[in-house]
Amino acid sequence: MRQKFGIPPFDPDDYVLEPGQVKSGVYPDLIVHERDPTVTTTPRGTDAFIKGDRGSGKSTKAASLAIRLMEDFPFVEEMTANKVIWRGSPARSEWLRLKDWATVWLPANATIEATWEDEDESRYEADIEDVARDVRYYDDVLDLIDQLADQKPGTFNVVYPDPSFSGCRELTEETQRVGEPLPFVPAWEADPSEGRHATPLTDWWFAFILARTEHGTHVGWTALIFDEVGDFVPQSARNSSGRRLWDKIDLLRSLWAESRRARFSQFYFGHYEENVHEKIRREFKWRIQMPDESPNPIKKVRGTWPVGFDNIPMTTDLTSGLKIGTGLCYNKAKFSYFGWKDIPEALEDRFRWLRIRLGTPDDLPSTKIVTEQKSDPEFDDSVFAEWQNQIDHRLYVRDPGSGWISAKTGAVGDDLVSPIDDLEFEEPALEDGEVVVRMVGSSGDSVVVARIPSTSHPFKSASDAGGEAA
Repeated sequence: MRQKFGIPPFDPDDYVLEPGQVKSGVYPDLIVHERDPTVTTTPRGTDAFIKGDRGSGKSTKAASLAIRLMEDFPFVEEMTANKVIWRGSPARSEWLRLKDWATVWLPANATIEATWEDEDESRYEADIEDVARDVRYYDDVLDLIDQLADQKPGTFNVVYPDPSFSGCRELTEETQRVGEPLPFVPAWEADPSEGRHATPLTDWWFAFILARTEHGTHVGWTALIFDEVGDFVPQSARNSSGRRLWDKIDLLRSLWAESRRARFSQFYFGHYEENVHEKIRREFKWRIQMPDESPNPIKKVRGTWPVGFDNIPMTTDLTSGLKIGTGLCYNKAKFSYFGWKDIPEALEDRFRWLRIRLGTPDDLPSTKIVTEQKSDPEFDDSVFAEWQNQIDHRLYVRDPGSGWISAKTGAVGDDLVSPIDDLEFEEPALEDGEVVVRMVGSSGDSVVVARIPSTSHPFKSASDAGGEAA
């Protein structure tokens, strides 16, 4: 992809505070993801709000960002390539710039109508199989998460939401982050006279982010690129019409810090910060300002500071007059300019776009995932201790180690640090419906120290899976 578009390898030393002046690591810190940082200063995932007016190059920047996030950097010892998730929208198709590498994910519980629409208002049928590199289907949110886990790092995945919302409500039943399940009502099940209003399709993404954070630690490095975020988490959100959008936004806020620990990064694009709900704006640690008519925030003008920032490193206007293809990345402490190459559309796509309509399935599905709980987790009691109350169930690493893992889902809470000399934890892996935790010694031999039944997948008994906890 870099070769096709003439994008050079990423070099952290290229990003400077100001042209010709001191170097700044703020942009590399955003792009390069490491579990134990050696090049950057931020462990695990990152996030950013990218602001730019129409015509500022947002679509090109989004494609450029996707390519950077899929890059496996040779200056980092571990594999750092992300699986990029691009928000598929029925009305937009900016991802076509990267269609030769795209895997398009479509819901199995929906009818799919794909059409090309030209600027001259002509319309004709499209075959998605001929457009993208690959097309795949998912049954529900957790099925999508498991299939994404099988994708290789450095892949580009365009995900279209499921109008049946299969499994979405059940995920909010399982999580402890909300007091009661959140509504996800397909259009064909809506009955306003009984208070059942159809849920907008964009709300599916709340369930996806919940699933990736709490059930997707086995997916690996993942980066979500989401355009038009103001339509997703608007400042005007209320709990009216049974949608409970405010509660869904509060759920997203509660997931934010844990999503970074789960190696899940989120990059949101929008025209105006004020359109995005303040609960979410407050969570962003990085901002990117693209060329537009508004100046960047300035240290001495507090009214220009983004919500959630208690300091601004810029003392003057640095963005007015910037050319398209140049941006300013900043956090509370530092900033740097950066640029990106043009990623043009294919000639045949310059004056058309792909519209994908997701409609009522021919065979109406149940909106519920069947979940079952196996017996209690198995674990090596020289490594873990068990803790449980009416709400939560965890396995804690014994002293002198630290960290814990959910005994319900297998999601890692605080990083697992070994209590035993010459043994280190490996990343937990989903195997035959169980989350398996291993430790490896200097000799390279590994031993299973815990098996945690997954609440959302068919699974076998521990003996069927091929062994017992050590």
